[in-house]
Amino acid sequence: MRHVETIIVGGGPAGSTCARHLLQQGRAVLVLDKARFPRSKLCAGWITAKVMRDLDFTADDYPHPILQLDIRTHFFGLPFALNWFPTPGPDFSIRRVEFDAWLLARSGAEVVEHEVRTIRRDGERIIIDDTYSCRNLVGAGGTMCPVRREMFPEGRMKSRQIVTLEKEFEYPARADLCHLYFFRRGLAGYAWIVPKGNGFVNIGLGGKAKYFRSSGTKIHDHFRAFITDLVREKRLDAATAENLQEIGHPYFLFTRGGEVKRDNCFLIGDSAGLASVDLGEGIGPAVESGLMSAREILGTGEYRKDVISVFSLTGLVRVLMRRANRRHVATA
Repeated sequence: MRHVETIIVGGGPAGSTCARHLLQQGRAVLVLDKARFPRSKLCAGWITAKVMRDLDFTADDYPHPILQLDIRTHFFGLPFALNWFPTPGPDFSIRRVEFDAWLLARSGAEVVEHEVRTIRRDGERIIIDDTYSCRNLVGAGGTMCPVRREMFPEGRMKSRQIVTLEKEFEYPARADLCHLYFFRRGLAGYAWIVPKGNGFVNIGLGGKAKYFRSSGTKIHDHFRAFITDLVREKRLDAATAENLQEIGHPYFLFTRGGEVKRDNCFLIGDSAGLASVDLGEGIGPAVESGLMSAREILGTGEYRKDVISVFSLTGLVRVLMRRANRRHVATA
């Protein structure tokens, strides 16, 4: 059996951030992931200026295409789009298939392709599949993380579950503008067109699972209606729209309750359910939690759920969007 001081299950942005910080301080780390990198990942691929500061890189440092987003914001009921979006600082788009692989390689961590099935405690050690052992275990395996399943009670609220449908594909005819559509056709959530480098685009929408259950509407119907609107608005051609095969993904918004650490075992990123409550942004909170868990392992800080960034937006718009979201859910 191989023993490593810290094992991280999951090599996405949360896991790679935690691994990099530990390795920079000379600590032993092993990352286990069931997939080989680069691997596809469902995500609009939106990163903020804060994410880049937390990860300590700039657009010039990044070896793959990265676009600064020129955003048009569409609110339900307004006949025009706003050439503005209330986040602090610029926003960028990346392709997760490139971004995640780069972050993991940059961390310098050893990565083993291994699907974790069983976890148990043996004194001060944590045993994984009777093959690996560690003193510190970090769960960074996303919504269905095995560390959460085996070591933590379910603390995520069903009312905070988000579901998405999206598709990322090469589309040279795309415009360079990013469009965000809030509460379109009554959706308690939003839809997006996010341009990427090298002619790629991500089109999708997301909303609260509670909204779909209570309203009797289906997310696939919302997605198809959105695609129809894009064709009518000449943002997508009809042939491409007809052949799009969207893919779904569930995750959870931040809640105050629920454990994220116990006895040298930590949950970070989507495994902890930390996405921002206004935009469902997951990368920022994933990076923050990865850094905080590493600092607690090092003894230089404390991993506290209550200091994770809960909102992506700022100012009055944040307040108005929270109220609008509650109103749409209440009347669904």
